[in-house]
Amino acid sequence: MTELKPISIEEFMALPIEQVIRRCKAWMDEFNDGEFIKSGKDCLCPVHAWVGYNHKKCINDNVALIAYCPICGEAMCPECMNHNVEQLSRVTGYMSNVSGWNAAKKQELRDRARTDLKS
Repeated sequence: MTELKPISIEEFMALPIEQVIRRCKAWMDEFNDGEFIKSGKDCLCPVHAWVGYNHKKCINDNVALIAYCPICGEAMCPECMNHNVEQLSRVTGYMSNVSGWNAAKKQELRDRARTDLKS
Protein backbone atom coordinates (compact mmCIF):
# COMPACT_ATOMS: atom_id res chain seq x y z
CA MET A 1 0.00 0.00 0.00
CA THR A 2 1.12 3.51 -0.76
CA GLU A 3 1.86 5.86 2.13
CA LEU A 4 0.09 8.78 0.42
CA LYS A 5 -3.02 9.86 2.31
CA PRO A 6 -6.28 10.31 0.40
CA ILE A 7 -7.09 13.90 -0.51
CA SER A 8 -10.05 15.70 -2.09
CA ILE A 9 -10.18 16.72 -5.75
CA GLU A 10 -9.72 20.37 -4.73
CA GLU A 11 -6.59 19.49 -2.71
CA PHE A 12 -5.29 17.36 -5.61
CA MET A 13 -5.75 20.19 -8.11
CA ALA A 14 -3.98 22.62 -5.76
CA LEU A 15 -0.83 20.47 -5.66
CA PRO A 16 2.20 21.41 -7.80
CA ILE A 17 2.31 19.39 -11.03
CA GLU A 18 5.34 17.39 -9.85
CA GLN A 19 3.35 16.09 -6.87
CA VAL A 20 0.34 15.32 -9.09
CA ILE A 21 2.58 13.19 -11.32
CA ARG A 22 4.19 11.49 -8.30
CA ARG A 23 0.78 10.61 -6.86
CA CYS A 24 -0.48 9.32 -10.21
CA LYS A 25 2.61 7.17 -10.71
CA ALA A 26 2.17 5.69 -7.21
CA TRP A 27 -1.46 4.90 -8.09
CA MET A 28 -0.39 3.37 -11.42
CA ASP A 29 2.19 1.17 -9.69
CA GLU A 30 -0.24 0.02 -7.01
CA PHE A 31 -3.43 -0.49 -8.99
CA ASN A 32 -2.48 -0.57 -12.67
CA ASP A 33 0.73 -2.68 -12.70
CA GLY A 34 2.71 0.41 -13.78
CA GLU A 35 0.73 0.69 -17.03
CA PHE A 36 -0.49 4.01 -18.42
CA ILE A 37 -3.87 5.30 -17.27
CA LYS A 38 -6.37 5.00 -20.11
CA SER A 39 -7.82 8.37 -21.10
CA GLY A 40 -10.09 9.61 -23.83
CA LYS A 41 -13.08 11.84 -24.51
CA ASP A 42 -15.00 10.65 -21.44
CA CYS A 43 -12.05 10.29 -19.05
CA LEU A 44 -9.32 12.93 -18.92
CA CYS A 45 -5.76 12.19 -17.93
CA PRO A 46 -5.15 13.64 -14.43
CA VAL A 47 -2.28 15.80 -15.78
CA HIS A 48 -4.51 17.16 -18.55
CA ALA A 49 -7.29 17.83 -16.01
CA TRP A 50 -4.78 19.64 -13.74
CA VAL A 51 -3.62 21.87 -16.63
CA GLY A 52 -7.21 22.83 -17.46
CA TYR A 53 -8.27 23.32 -13.84
CA ASN A 54 -5.31 25.61 -13.15
CA HIS A 55 -5.87 27.58 -16.40
CA LYS A 56 -2.37 26.90 -17.71
CA LYS A 57 -2.06 28.36 -21.19
CA CYS A 58 0.54 27.34 -23.73
CA ILE A 59 2.68 30.22 -24.99
CA ASN A 60 4.03 28.22 -27.94
CA ASP A 61 2.66 28.09 -31.45
CA ASN A 62 5.14 25.38 -32.43
CA VAL A 63 7.64 23.24 -30.55
CA ALA A 64 10.42 21.27 -32.17
CA LEU A 65 10.10 18.16 -30.00
CA ILE A 66 6.94 16.76 -28.50
CA ALA A 67 6.81 15.21 -25.05
CA TYR A 68 4.72 12.27 -23.92
CA CYS A 69 2.66 12.32 -20.74
CA PRO A 70 4.16 10.07 -18.05
CA ILE A 71 0.63 9.17 -16.89
CA CYS A 72 -1.40 8.45 -20.05
CA GLY A 73 1.34 8.28 -22.72
CA GLU A 74 -0.35 10.79 -25.02
CA ALA A 75 1.47 13.65 -26.76
CA MET A 76 1.72 16.92 -24.83
CA CYS A 77 3.55 20.24 -24.87
CA PRO A 78 6.90 19.76 -23.09
CA GLU A 79 6.66 23.14 -21.34
CA CYS A 80 3.05 23.53 -20.14
CA MET A 81 1.99 19.83 -20.28
CA ASN A 82 -1.19 20.70 -22.20
CA HIS A 83 -2.50 17.66 -24.10
CA ASN A 84 -4.31 19.76 -26.74
CA VAL A 85 -1.59 19.44 -29.36
CA GLU A 86 -1.47 18.53 -33.01
CA GLN A 87 1.47 16.28 -33.67
CA LEU A 88 2.85 16.26 -37.20
CA SER A 89 5.40 13.94 -38.71
CA ARG A 90 7.13 13.91 -42.06
CA VAL A 91 6.80 10.52 -43.70
CA THR A 92 8.20 9.94 -47.19
CA GLY A 93 8.25 13.67 -47.88
CA TYR A 94 4.68 14.42 -46.77
CA MET A 95 3.53 16.07 -43.54
CA SER A 96 0.75 14.13 -41.84
CA ASN A 97 -1.19 14.44 -38.61
CA VAL A 98 -0.24 11.64 -36.22
CA SER A 99 -3.79 11.45 -34.78
CA GLY A 100 -4.85 9.43 -37.82
CA TRP A 101 -2.20 6.76 -37.25
CA ASN A 102 -2.92 3.38 -35.69
CA ALA A 103 -1.59 2.47 -32.23
CA ALA A 104 1.42 0.51 -33.56
CA LYS A 105 2.59 3.39 -35.76
CA LYS A 106 2.18 5.86 -32.86
CA GLN A 107 4.28 3.58 -30.63
CA GLU A 108 6.94 3.40 -33.34
CA LEU A 109 7.05 7.22 -33.34
CA ARG A 110 7.48 7.27 -29.53
CA ASP A 111 10.31 4.74 -29.74
CA ARG A 112 12.32 6.66 -32.34
CA ALA A 113 15.71 7.88 -31.16
CA ARG A 114 15.97 11.67 -31.27
CA THR A 115 19.24 13.33 -32.24
CA ASP A 116 20.34 16.95 -32.43
CA LEU A 117 22.19 17.53 -35.68
CA LYS A 118 23.46 20.95 -34.55
CA SER A 119 25.93 19.52 -32.04
